[in-house]
Amino acid sequence: MRRTKSSSSSPAPERLVRVPLDHLRPHPSNPNRMDEERLTKLAENIRRQDDYPPLVVRPDPDEAGCLQLLDGHQRWEVLRRLGHADALCYVWPCDDRTALLLLATLNRLEGQDDPLKRAELLRELTALASAEELALLLPEDANTLRRSLELLDLDLDALLADLTGGGGGGSDLRAITFAVSAEDEARIEAAVDAAVADLEGANRRGRALGAIAGAFMEGKVS
Repeated sequence: MRRTKSSSSSPAPERLVRVPLDHLRPHPSNPNRMDEERLTKLAENIRRQDDYPPLVVRPDPDEAGCLQLLDGHQRWEVLRRLGHADALCYVWPCDDRTALLLLATLNRLEGQDDPLKRAELLRELTALASAEELALLLPEDANTLRRSLELLDLDLDALLADLTGGGGGGSDLRAITFAVSAEDEARIEAAVDAAVADLEGANRRGRALGAIAGAFMEGKVS
C-alpha cells in the first residue's frame, strides 16, 4: 500500500498519528455529505497525489481504543475505497460541546470564489491539462470549465457600460450561486441555452437568465 507523505509544516508530531481505518468512527451528527461524482473526483486526486490533509479526530467517547472523526469523513470513505489500511490523523482532544462546534465549522468555514480569479486559475491549469482531464479532478465538468474560461474573453468595462446604459451608475456584475437538484439543473441549462440563441454580444448566459426571470415576473403580473 502506498503511504501518505507528511510535510515539514505539519502539526506537532505527538498529535499527528496514523490510525487504522477500522478504528475510526464517523461522528453521528456529521452534516457534511458529498455526492458520488465528487467522491470519485476526491478519490482520483488522492490516488494521483498520494497525499491528503490529515483527518481531524478525537478519542471516541463511546468506544475505547477508537477515534471519532470531526473533519475528513469523505477522505475516510475514499481511503477505504482505495484500499488504504490507515489514515494520517490529527488528534484534537475535546469535550462534546467543542466537538459539535468543530463539526459545524471545520467543513463549513470557506470563502467564495471570485469568478474571474477562478477563471484565471483554470486557464493556468488548462495549459497543463485538457478540460476533459481536469474535469476528472475538479468540481466542474468540462462544459462548465469552458464557460468559466469564457469570462476571460469579456471586456468587462465595456460590458458594465452596456449593462448600465453607459452611465456607470455604480452597478457591477454579480456571481449568484444556487443549490438545485440534478433534474432542475438540466431544466435551467436547457432554458438558458434556448434564451441565449436570441441574444448577441457579451455575457449572453447572464443576460439570458435575466430575460427568463423577467419573462416569469411578467407572467406573474399579467
